[in-house]
Amino acid sequence: MDYRTFFENLQSRYSLEELLLHIYHHPEDFDTLFNLIFEENNKKAWRVLWAVEKVSQRNPEWLNQEKIGRITNMVLTTRHQGMHRIGLSILNSFPAPDPINVDMLNALYDWMLSPAFSIGVQSLAMKLLYKYALTDEDLLREFIITLDQADENDYTAAFTASKRNILKKHC
Repeated sequence: MDYRTFFENLQSRYSLEELLLHIYHHPEDFDTLFNLIFEENNKKAWRVLWAVEKVSQRNPEWLNQEKIGRITNMVLTTRHQGMHRIGLSILNSFPAPDPINVDMLNALYDWMLSPAFSIGVQSLAMKLLYKYALTDEDLLREFIITLDQADENDYTAAFTASKRNILKKHC
């Protein structure tokens, strides 16, 4: 299958479902599909990333440490909020890395606390930060303090609810 042409001419979500069925029957093609994320066309890359997210939910073993590292780097460098959101969703499906990428940790705080980012990005950043914070007592303490100091008037109800739920567990 010519995946590049498929994503350039994508007509519907139904077509993506057909692609997923094809990939599940041809796992040897997953690397080809995965590599399309890192091409220049953000619209196509976003669609491919969506497909990879669905594959990673069903077959997480298809994403090895190298692929997870590439997703992490993409999340850190893209300006496309849809790709941020889906990339963070993929990363949330996996255990916290050891060691935790300090650049990613700092970026997650920025994304979580910046009202310039969508609630989806803020929420997924908060969830991923929480997962990372649970691996180290000092990180958890810093995370809880940061959340506690976030002024609820600056954020959406969804952000505030997520914040309160995490704080209930640790205060």
